[in-house]
Amino acid sequence: MEEACLIRHFTEDLAPWIPITDHPRTAPSIGIDSEAYLSTVQFIVSSQQDDSFYAYDTIHGPRRNRDLHAIPSTSLRHSACLIALRQEIWSAFLNQRTFRLPVCPTNDYTQFDPVNDFTWTNRILVWCADLLKFCFGEGKSLPFSEKMKRWSALKAFNLKWESHKPLEFKPLYFEEADPSSGKFFPVIWHQNACQAVGSQHIELSRILLAVSDPKLSRLGLAAHQANLALEEELRCIIRRLIGLALSNSKCPVLFVDAAVGISVCGEYLTDPAEQNAVLEFLADLEFQHAWPTVATASVLKEAWQVRAMS
Repeated sequence: MEEACLIRHFTEDLAPWIPITDHPRTAPSIGIDSEAYLSTVQFIVSSQQDDSFYAYDTIHGPRRNRDLHAIPSTSLRHSACLIALRQEIWSAFLNQRTFRLPVCPTNDYTQFDPVNDFTWTNRILVWCADLLKFCFGEGKSLPFSEKMKRWSALKAFNLKWESHKPLEFKPLYFEEADPSSGKFFPVIWHQNACQAVGSQHIELSRILLAVSDPKLSRLGLAAHQANLALEEELRCIIRRLIGLALSNSKCPVLFVDAAVGISVCGEYLTDPAEQNAVLEFLADLEFQHAWPTVATASVLKEAWQVRAMS
């Protein structure tokens, strides 16, 4: 049964979700990540014989093989590379390191030609991978002018998404959070899991965009206000990540994606009632889906206590 499910995901060309571990300091939710999977992943991707396999305009991949037993199966190999993409995004995000698989250096994120839901979600994943390379890798060594140019090129997708979002990715229903009545997270219904996964990776990518903005003030009179604005933006993103998971609860991977965001930015939540709601979310994730969250909850409590005393 499990093998049949995996084959179904492969042939749908939507990367399935595979649990990973993470680093005890930067993402303490699970344990120590040896990243032993990485060499296997790199071999799978290299089999494509393309040094920039993850390209925005070709990520849709080949047509599905009609013969499931065909060797080699190009569509199955492509789908395995999509699994690798998803796996590496999680690991790079949690460990706060660069994305280590080949991303096309000339992706044009202003192209918005109509494609299906699966291709849009995979495009979003490529954009997220490119942002990880910029935020934790190449962006650190670029001179300011080049860094600003590169960041703006990546930001272009977010700007265009806000104004030209495909109709299919607009929520079926949206309701703002209402903390006064105990509703700390928005309601965001999507038609299917693919759309919800894409929407969550838009939010995760917005975290990377926000923290890597070259214009952020580090010192001076404007720095304090800039940091406050950044923290508020990160809080809003966390709420939407959790809201997407709770609103589309039949897709367990959405809870894990939300947990990734919480691990990275959860410390910026300041309202005690909202903090308790996040802890309940993490506890439910572990109870319902066996995703370890005890360490994350412990570190968050410590961070919240330190911030409350400062």
